[in-house]
Amino acid sequence: MKLSLNKLKLKQDIDRFEVLHWGVFFFLLLGALYQCVSHGGWFLFLIQVCFFTFFFFFLRKLLRDLYYSFWTFTGLLAIFLVFKIVRVDFWEFSFFSYLTSLSLLATEAYLLWTPIFYPMISWWEYDFRYRDDLRVKITIDDETFDGRLTDLRRQAGCVAIFKEIEIGKEILIEPFDSFQEVSFTAEVMSKRQYSLGRPYNYGVKFDIEQNEALFNQFCLFWKNERQDKLLKKFKNEES
Repeated sequence: MKLSLNKLKLKQDIDRFEVLHWGVFFFLLLGALYQCVSHGGWFLFLIQVCFFTFFFFFLRKLLRDLYYSFWTFTGLLAIFLVFKIVRVDFWEFSFFSYLTSLSLLATEAYLLWTPIFYPMISWWEYDFRYRDDLRVKITIDDETFDGRLTDLRRQAGCVAIFKEIEIGKEILIEPFDSFQEVSFTAEVMSKRQYSLGRPYNYGVKFDIEQNEALFNQFCLFWKNERQDKLLKKFKNEES
């Protein structure tokens, strides 16, 4: 997989992820240290330090390259923190340490859950009638290309197109099948290509200052379309 990011525009977000990531690590070990001091078990604490040091460097590698497996290990970490929270008394310092660690992890996950970093693409659905996307026209420097809008969340989206576009480029997105003729300006923030022969997937940030109400209507249309396609699929499978 080839990956490119607009590091200049996303620098603040990337720095924030770094702080949150190591904040989770710090408060997790702080809670473990308090339990060790209070109840003993230095050998277990040293094992936890070694394990989580390796684990968080590994998780940071997954995050830096934006691998989707990051979510699997993040989910396991969240389950572990929940387990630790329910196992200690709420008045203990370790309870607040683990709770803070879990809160920072949830904040990191929320900020990352955007098409710019992790676009949702339904590769498993081969029938285009039911795929969670819309046909769109992409205009770049007065040239128009066919593409698909495969994700739309938090004022950002993912556009799949075979044309290679420079990071930071402004494009015009016009949906074919929409509630009305609309067009939105967006800036390319990230680029993924999973393999040769597949389209590029661009994480874009929409400029909605001029048409925020219209954009919100379009987002509602997008959600309704996804629900309609899902219902049609189930009906066809049952018949």
